[in-house]
Amino acid sequence: MKESTKWIWLDSELYPNFAKNDENAGYCVAEFKNTYHTTRPSTIRISADARYLLFVNNKQIGRGPTSPGSDFLFGKMEKGYYEEYEISDTGCLEVKVLVTSKPTVLTEYTFGSPGLIIELYSQDELLGTSDESWLCRPLAERIDVLHTDYTIEEQPYTNVKAVLPTHTLLKSTLDKLDEKIIRPSQFAKLEVRGGETRSLRFSFDKIYSAYPYILIKASDKCVVTIESSEFGNVGKIIESVITDKDVLHLSQRMRSIGEMTITIENQGMESASIEDAYILFKHYPVYNEGYFNSSDKLLNRLYNTCMHTLKICRQDIHLDSPTHQEHLACTGDYYIQALIEYLNMYDPTLSALDIKRTAEIIRIQKGRLFHTTYSLIYPQWIYDYYLHTADLDLVKETLPSLKLLLKQFEGYIAEDNGLIEYSYDYMFVDWVIASSCEDKFIDGAQLMSHGKMAGYSLHHPPKALGQGVLCMFYYNALNVIAEIFSLCSDNDTAKKCLEKSKDLKECINKHLFDKEKGLYVGGLNTENRVEENDWLPKNTSVVYYLKQANTLALLYDIVENKNRQKIYDHIFNNLNKYEMQPYFYHFLLSAIYKDGLFEKYGLQLMRRYESILDKCDKGLGEAWENMNCDHTHAWGASVAYHLKKALSGLEILEAGYKKIKLSPNLYGLDFAELDITTPYGNIEISMKKGERVSIKAPKEIEIISNDKIITY
Repeated sequence: MKESTKWIWLDSELYPNFAKNDENAGYCVAEFKNTYHTTRPSTIRISADARYLLFVNNKQIGRGPTSPGSDFLFGKMEKGYYEEYEISDTGCLEVKVLVTSKPTVLTEYTFGSPGLIIELYSQDELLGTSDESWLCRPLAERIDVLHTDYTIEEQPYTNVKAVLPTHTLLKSTLDKLDEKIIRPSQFAKLEVRGGETRSLRFSFDKIYSAYPYILIKASDKCVVTIESSEFGNVGKIIESVITDKDVLHLSQRMRSIGEMTITIENQGMESASIEDAYILFKHYPVYNEGYFNSSDKLLNRLYNTCMHTLKICRQDIHLDSPTHQEHLACTGDYYIQALIEYLNMYDPTLSALDIKRTAEIIRIQKGRLFHTTYSLIYPQWIYDYYLHTADLDLVKETLPSLKLLLKQFEGYIAEDNGLIEYSYDYMFVDWVIASSCEDKFIDGAQLMSHGKMAGYSLHHPPKALGQGVLCMFYYNALNVIAEIFSLCSDNDTAKKCLEKSKDLKECINKHLFDKEKGLYVGGLNTENRVEENDWLPKNTSVVYYLKQANTLALLYDIVENKNRQKIYDHIFNNLNKYEMQPYFYHFLLSAIYKDGLFEKYGLQLMRRYESILDKCDKGLGEAWENMNCDHTHAWGASVAYHLKKALSGLEILEAGYKKIKLSPNLYGLDFAELDITTPYGNIEISMKKGERVSIKAPKEIEIISNDKIITY
């Protein structure tokens, strides 16, 4: 955008309560409008703080802006994004923008001051910008994001005022999000006589990331309550609407919706009704959705649930869940989602921007992310992105952030034992609760707290439960970063990383491996060397042979070969749902596939998801059914990646799918049909017991299968 283009907002003298958007400021939705004339198609460039909804000639054109991302440490971001929309209308263009003054969920970010910035072009001709010619008003009915009162008299329009810019803007590289109306099959018009209260409850075939739309017909005062949830009370949101006239109510807050109850309390004498109710399903576009079908109906059901859950987690930023709508702080989630995307819809654009945004967060926070283990998953995310795309330019952009990450973790290492001892914490490991008195794991509805339960949350474990996992993630990160810097011709940095990884491996095996038991402990039982805080509890004297730590020792080849089987026996001996959640199954499935044990353990592990699906298969549960978590969490959906990787035997030999190896295997299934999405088109594989495998692939991909080169 042009430097001269102004940010505009409500007149602070008329509306001082809305002049800022800190926690003490009031909430409002400001409506801006202007009119332009053009004889040719036009382009609108737009951004806002905190959120906008754009209309042209009363038609919704877009919403935004693209989130800059952030972290739970709340480092102050410096760069935001603007979007471009192509407008085909000619003649009179009535432009209207609704701008929310404050963030309403974590993905929405404020740079410190509400405002709107907009430019309108007709080809290269600038038709207008956000200047003093615009009119605006606060929409009086929008009391809060979940409370609307249409009986309040509207405010008059006034001239806008220019406000100082608070950040720089970059053009968003993302495509416009898809929006689709989803109607409940059970809906029927709900009519309520004067003085009565009635409710209508209905559900949807899946859980959707969506906004409710309710068409209300009324002539006297009515109070309408919209109660939505994923399933039961999970993700419940209650919204209230007051009206004394006909209105199509557009909810302002996206949420996870699997069920809805609409209640209308008619406080007047005349009848009122809910004429229509539906949801607007919003997600990042999917241009090439892969498929999977096999003789195992449970695996098919699981795959479909995984893929739908991934879809609703793809917004203008990867989400951990549409229920939480967290900012860009859950790197483990996004890394797994990216892997699923490569093989099932080949679309790396969202991951590319998320990787860049995370690099910016790391830069601002000087190498630190809130979740210490997640910051070490970031290099693997970058490398796998390169492996699937061959986009070395993006990798080079991340090098400064990786150097900051290396510097941060160098400061965590103790000289006397070579392990991580000076980290602020050891989170995140897994959604499980460890007993405080013995090496076992217990059920627990509250997964975050410590000191208020008879155990330790592995969200933020004591050193004895987190140090091993963090050291092993660090070991892998050093090796991956070495590979990344080698790709970028910085062999000195690569060499230093490999030297550090070698030393760390020796220290892990010296201090964290119990030779008598042949297992790794979760961490040392020594006192903390940093001050205890909300995320680092006092250490415990209990010794834990944590299955997560032992899984990573296998996956990253920290353990000697002679001890591998004993560790696998330990992991799979009574592996219960209190010990390891679907998130960490990604690392376990990766380990067994690497070691050629998928036939023995792989499908068996995947079939454990049946209990989650039986509880709710409209979306994938964040944790096993005994935990009270959401049902829209794609971090556990890695099955959709591992199924295709294992059955196809895919190995990328040259980045970007230029050369691959396939080793198809049914692993006991009667048949399987699947595709692998690539930048050149889909690889189609069909297998049936006793028959020759069929492989169809784009001619641009060189394929080796069973040690033979296949050409197409």
